[in-house]
Amino acid sequence: MKAYNQKIIETPTYLEIYDYEAIITPKQKAEKNETNPKRKKELAWLYEEENTTTDKRKKYDELSAQGQYDSLKRKQKYYQNMRFEIARLVDTNFDNRTKFLTLTFRENIQDIAYANNEFKKFIKRLNYELYHTKKAHLKYLATWEKQERGAIHYHIILFDFPFISINRLTTIWGHGFVKINKIDVDSIENRGRYISKYFDKDLDLKEYKKKAFFKSRNLKVPSVTKQLVDQPFDTTDQDVLYTNEYLVRRPIFYSAINEGGNPEQVMDFQESTVRYTKIKK
Repeated sequence: MKAYNQKIIETPTYLEIYDYEAIITPKQKAEKNETNPKRKKELAWLYEEENTTTDKRKKYDELSAQGQYDSLKRKQKYYQNMRFEIARLVDTNFDNRTKFLTLTFRENIQDIAYANNEFKKFIKRLNYELYHTKKAHLKYLATWEKQERGAIHYHIILFDFPFISINRLTTIWGHGFVKINKIDVDSIENRGRYISKYFDKDLDLKEYKKKAFFKSRNLKVPSVTKQLVDQPFDTTDQDVLYTNEYLVRRPIFYSAINEGGNPEQVMDFQESTVRYTKIKK
């Protein structure tokens, strides 16, 4: 991946532009045998994802109160960011046969692993019912949410979805209530909110339980352009919906000679400004 200072994400409805003060370069791993305690602490977060795959990672229930709080805040930011990703996918795949489906368990099912397994089986049955093949043709995005009584239910957006009777859908689901309707939005700008708004709910469960978000592999994805430019994006005569500037702290890597006279990779941190602009096409 080449270095860049501008990223443009394009959907049928929007342009989202990120103009970076500092040039973004491909990430490279720093040396793990860092001996400087301060630098080692700074490096630790870079390998958090790798370390979480080891058996030594504590389960959420085993963390201290502060550990659970920190873990939850990290996951909250992750899901909030995912809401933007989901909204973009909805916008990119939306068509006049897009439907919103809700699946509810008749019983008070609160076991996430069990519920997710039943949801996956439902998707396979529905795909076979509609397309008469085990090959995945169904296009969807889905997440689960808890009802007031604690029971799990699912919110699903189905793209290019053919007609099927509510009675047949209920039979295929087989666990309780089914509701399906065409997404009637007051404006195209709002269509991505129909599922993304559910995504950062129940974060305490989504922190350490089973998978919280599902999507089919056959969805179209937004266009992403990364490039080096001399000037920020020109918004003259553009329908700008939102703009914001914020600071980010990014790792930077460079080569240096250590005390032994050998070259090594060194990491430092750089604070820079990012300007975000959202434009209606």
